[in-house]
Amino acid sequence: MDIRQLRYLAAVSEELNFGKAAGRLNIAQSALSRQILLLEEEIGTRLLVRHKRSPVRLTEAGVLFMAAARSALEHFERAELVGRRLGRGELGKVKIGYVASATFSGLLPASTFAFRRQWPEAEIDLKEMESVTQVSALSGGEIDIGFFRPQPSLPADLSVIPLLREPVMVALRKDHPLARSERPIAAADLAGSHFVVPQTDDEVGFSRHVAEIARQGGFTPIYAFHVRNFIAVLSLVAAGLGIAAVPASLGCLQPADVVYRPLADCAVFAELTAAFRRDEQSSAVRNFIEVITRHSLMP
Repeated sequence: MDIRQLRYLAAVSEELNFGKAAGRLNIAQSALSRQILLLEEEIGTRLLVRHKRSPVRLTEAGVLFMAAARSALEHFERAELVGRRLGRGELGKVKIGYVASATFSGLLPASTFAFRRQWPEAEIDLKEMESVTQVSALSGGEIDIGFFRPQPSLPADLSVIPLLREPVMVALRKDHPLARSERPIAAADLAGSHFVVPQTDDEVGFSRHVAEIARQGGFTPIYAFHVRNFIAVLSLVAAGLGIAAVPASLGCLQPADVVYRPLADCAVFAELTAAFRRDEQSSAVRNFIEVITRHSLMP
């Protein structure tokens, strides 16, 4: 017994005529009759009363069987519809990891909004994670897409889309001597400053941007605090515990006691990327990747 035979029986029970049912199903009448006979043989009872001079009708057993068959067909059609929608990415779940600064640039919110507008019934799960953690989470299937800062190396099974390249600025407490003027700050003037940096891995965190500023300014950086994210960075800057190198997009946050100043004589840039598995099979995830590509601010 298969779903096709149930559909054939349903058509005959509605049309009460093999010829009309065969035309509706776009098959030969003999093939239709054969499939109904095979179904009757399999379940061990007659389902249809056949007379040459009168319409075909269901037997008592056929009425009972057809009621159950219609329910099965409805369930199958619903499952079939769900399967097709999953295949188009209209349904499904997209698990996203992100560094907090990805929200400040507007790329993650914009991509999420655009995706939800086009596929409102797809589910999105967002989880803040450090860049290094996202890489292992991608390979392990814990997340499907990661928004993070560029890594020195990535597994071969991951693809990366560059999203954003923005200048690094300096965040200072508003009464800091270097904050008195709104002019850009020379890198050398930051010598002796205590820096607050997010993330604990000096290889991939913002401490490398501090190191580059120090290199161009001709001094050795002092890392006073390593904290979890840029919100904590700004809190410590506001407390007067140090200064920070931050992406320009962080300027959307305006704590009362913190100001931002550009660098005058050194070009240091922060980048943001999105990564995903090369062999991704989920249509919903692939749809989100397409949205990310459209929203990338890189040429």
